[in-house]
Amino acid sequence: MKKFIILLIFNVVMIFSLQAQTALNYTYHFDNGINVKSEYCWNHVWVSQSNEALKPTDQTPLALNTRILGDLTSSPSFKLFSSGKEVKVQGAKPGTYTMKVSFKLSGKPGTLSFDVDNIVIKPQNKTTVSVVLYDYQILVEETPGKQNGLSSFISKIDRYKGNAEQNPTCGIPTFYLKGKHDTPVVADENPGKKNGKIKPGTYDVLLTLGSPGHIQKLWLENFTMKPDVSYSITTNLNAGVIEYAGDNKDVKAIHMYPAGTADKQKGTAAPDKNLELIKCESQAITNPCPPGTYDVLLNFNNGARYEWRKNIAVKTGARVQVR
Repeated sequence: MKKFIILLIFNVVMIFSLQAQTALNYTYHFDNGINVKSEYCWNHVWVSQSNEALKPTDQTPLALNTRILGDLTSSPSFKLFSSGKEVKVQGAKPGTYTMKVSFKLSGKPGTLSFDVDNIVIKPQNKTTVSVVLYDYQILVEETPGKQNGLSSFISKIDRYKGNAEQNPTCGIPTFYLKGKHDTPVVADENPGKKNGKIKPGTYDVLLTLGSPGHIQKLWLENFTMKPDVSYSITTNLNAGVIEYAGDNKDVKAIHMYPAGTADKQKGTAAPDKNLELIKCESQAITNPCPPGTYDVLLNFNNGARYEWRKNIAVKTGARVQVR
């Protein structure tokens, strides 16, 4: 992630408000007790609902439609609540509800869940709640073996499945005693590196991603490390990759904005720091990027002039070239 500036800021408590609906109480939990929490990461939930006439033979006025970006979850399910009490979906009366959505993790056994408020069921209508989910996939593999009584670890970062991040500083783990984030615990071997050994115990493990000044923090809390066990921690960003692939060597950087920015800008193309999401510098480096549609501003000769490339779609697990 060298020279990769991220200005996408998402609230640590994972509260997202879209179309008068709110997804909250976001929980990412492994059955072995590890809780995944993020600060300033790319993860996001998009929620919308639509209505259509209820068919006479259909007694279920509510349906859930999910789309998962990348490798993360399987087996979605939901429950419906009104005033804190569960309501059977079949035959539910018109009104406003809370939907509790749950997914099984596709890697190590666990659950990802959240609540969606303001689900409206209208008379003689069927409501379809559509959820698009984007988050990082965390894989933890345990291998018994002689470690002189210590626990060994290695941290790996994948931009997407099968595409490793080569930056040696991306994903370095820092260990803290469970619930105590003031002072890190120094590893017994290779402190400050992506692999090493540490005394067995239960830790809150911090994986640091991104670039200085724009750091993403990914916490693996309540991580129990046993003696003489090796832990391989792989973080799959489920990202796409964007690169400038044109032959104009005067292009020194690309600036990424929400789709539609170019059409709204009046006059000569120019950067806008208030709207800029990502800045990628150097033609030679490809960079991970969260999925989405962007307007891309090409930077010629460090600001001598600029040109727009509109509606560049970045997909999880794919490389997109800007020319």
